[in-house]
Amino acid sequence: MKQTIVSKSPRTGQVLGKVAITQVEQAHQIIAKAKEAARTWGASSFAERRGILRRANHYIHEHFDEIAALIAKENGKPSIEAGIAEILPAIYHNKYFADNAQRLLADEKIDVFPWNLIGKNSYLYYQPLGTIGIISPWNYPFGIPMTQIAMALSAGNTVVMKPSSSVPLIGEKIKEIWDRAGVPEGVFNIIQGPGALGEVLIEENVDRLIFTGSVAIGRHVAKLAAEKLLPVTLELGGKDPAIVLADADLDAATSGILWGAMTNAGQTCAGIERVYVHQDVYDDFVDRIVKKAEKLRLCTDKETACDIGAITSESQLQIIHEQVEQAKKAGAHVHLGGEILQINGGIYYPPTIVTNVVHGMPIVSEETFGPILPIMSFKREDDAVRLANDSRFGLSASVWTADEAAGRRIAKKLVAGTVTINDSLYTYSLAQTPWGGVKESGLGRTHGKEGLLEMVRTVHVSTDRFYKIKKPWWYPYNENVNELFKNMVALLGKEGVAEKAKTASKMVRQLPFWPKL
Repeated sequence: MKQTIVSKSPRTGQVLGKVAITQVEQAHQIIAKAKEAARTWGASSFAERRGILRRANHYIHEHFDEIAALIAKENGKPSIEAGIAEILPAIYHNKYFADNAQRLLADEKIDVFPWNLIGKNSYLYYQPLGTIGIISPWNYPFGIPMTQIAMALSAGNTVVMKPSSSVPLIGEKIKEIWDRAGVPEGVFNIIQGPGALGEVLIEENVDRLIFTGSVAIGRHVAKLAAEKLLPVTLELGGKDPAIVLADADLDAATSGILWGAMTNAGQTCAGIERVYVHQDVYDDFVDRIVKKAEKLRLCTDKETACDIGAITSESQLQIIHEQVEQAKKAGAHVHLGGEILQINGGIYYPPTIVTNVVHGMPIVSEETFGPILPIMSFKREDDAVRLANDSRFGLSASVWTADEAAGRRIAKKLVAGTVTINDSLYTYSLAQTPWGGVKESGLGRTHGKEGLLEMVRTVHVSTDRFYKIKKPWWYPYNENVNELFKNMVALLGKEGVAEKAKTASKMVRQLPFWPKL
C-alpha cells in the first residue's frame, strides 16, 4: 500500500487531498533521469527555453483564480495575497528570464593588462551546471520555487524539486504547469515526502542545491553538502528591522510597516519583525499603527474579503505565542492581539503590537515568523543603526524618512542583503535585483544576474595570437628573465608617466623576440 501525504487546510482543518510519497529508491531514479536529461537540455537553444517559460506564463494566466484558490486553501493566506506575493512574482520572473537570459549569459571578453601587450585575450563563457535541486518552503510554496525554477531552466539546467510536505498539492500544481508548458521528459521533476527525503538530492550529488527554510535545517543541509563539496544557496531566517526617522510620513510609514509585518500572517523570512522609531514621533507612531492594526480582518472560512490568513503550522503557532507570553512576563505591553484563536476549524493569531520591549527578549532577538510587531524608540541615528545591526540575522531592512539622502546614508551602514527606503519587503518580487542575506540569513543569491550566475559554470578561456613565439617565462630561466619580470613589477607599482615610460623601455630591450631599440 502506498504511503501518502494528507493535505489539510490551516483555515478549516479539512482534508484537501492526498499525494503519494516518493520512495527513496524512486527519488534516486528521478534524479538520475534528470541528470541524463541535462545533457540534452543543456544544449538547447535560448529560443527553446524562452518558449517553455512563455507557455508556462500563459497557463498561469489562464488558471490564475484556480491557482490562487489552491494557495489560499493549502497555505492559509488570503487569495489576494496569493496573487500579489506568489503568482505575480512567478510570472514576472518567467518573463524577465525568458527575455533576458540570453543577454545576461552572453560570452564576455575581458581586457587584461599587461598581458594583452603580448597577444593575450581572455573570454568568459557560461555553461549550465547540470541538475539543480530545490527544497522549497511552506510559507511561499508557489512564488519562491517558481522564481528559482525560472532561473534554473533559462540557464539550461534540469530541476528536481522537493516541496514542503505541508503543501504537497501546490507542488503538484507546479509540476502540472511545467508539464503543460512542454518541458521535455526529465527536465522538471518533483519528489514528495518528509523533510529527510531532501537529503537524497545531496546523496546523488546534484550540481547545486537551493534550500529555503529555517537556520537549523539550513545548517544541517550545508554540513551534508560540504562533505561532497556541493555548492548550496541558502535562503534562511530573518529578524528584519525598520528605522523610522523623525521626519518620516507617519501615515505612509505605519501603513507600509504594518503590511510588512503582517502579510502572510507574519510568516515571512523578510517580514518586518522589529521597529525603531525616533523618540519625537514614537507615541504618534504607536497610536497610528495600533488603530490601523485593529481594523485588519482575519480570513476565517466564511469571509471572502479579509487581510490576515491562518497560521500554517501548529508548531509555529506555539513559538509565536510563547514569545509574546515571555515578553509580557518581562514587562512588555501588548496593545492588541496576543492570543491563539481557533475559528471554524482553523488556527489564527491576530495582529499583535508590543511595546516596552528591549534587546535580549526573544520577541526582539529571535525570529518570530508570526503577526507580531515589537516597537522601540531611539534618540540618536547611530543608536538606531547599532540596534538594527544587533542581530544574528541580516536579510533585509528598511528606513523611513522624507530625506532620501539620509535614508541612503543609513542604508549603507545596515548589515543586510537588501535595504529599502520608504517601502518594505516587496523587492523580493523584482527579477532584476539580487535576493539573499548575510550572517545567519543565508548564503548566495537568487534573482537578478547574480542569481542567474549561480546557475552556471563560469569558464575562462585565454587565447594567444602570437602562439608561435616562445614565452619569456618558459624554461630555461636566466638573468634576462628575472630582470624582465622585475621591471614588470616596477611598471605596475610605479606612479608617473616618465617613470613608467623608462621602465617600459627597459622591458622592450629585454624581450628576446622584440628588436633591440
